[in-house]
Amino acid sequence: MKIEPIRQAPSAQGAKKAGEVSRFELGQESAAPSRVAAASSATAAHGIDALLALQGGEPDARSRQARRGRRLLDALDRLTRALLEGVAPAGLRSELHGLRGQAEPTGEEGLDALLREIDTRAAVELAKLDALAAPA
Repeated sequence: MKIEPIRQAPSAQGAKKAGEVSRFELGQESAAPSRVAAASSATAAHGIDALLALQGGEPDARSRQARRGRRLLDALDRLTRALLEGVAPAGLRSELHGLRGQAEPTGEEGLDALLREIDTRAAVELAKLDALAAPA
């Protein structure tokens, strides 16, 4: 492998003339790489739970509440789909009640505000379910 001095890239010129074609050519040396690195997955960790399991510690309030918020949003999404199908599952209702009862402050203003909004939305949906369940 030959190491050459660093060359400056040509400066950007104005718009190309009509019909002018740019070409990219590979030299003989770079046409066939001598060794190809194995492709690796560039995915993020499987979530905060996996990270906490690796650390071996109890999740802090922030991670517990973030997980609770995600679970509440998932339950609200399932509730919306169920109601669109004409079903009001009691399991989701009790899940929403249980998740709302696990609220605790995280000490992070933005996260706490977001969790309050999610809790408010869950409370509204639970009130709607209660109104549907009440005899007319």
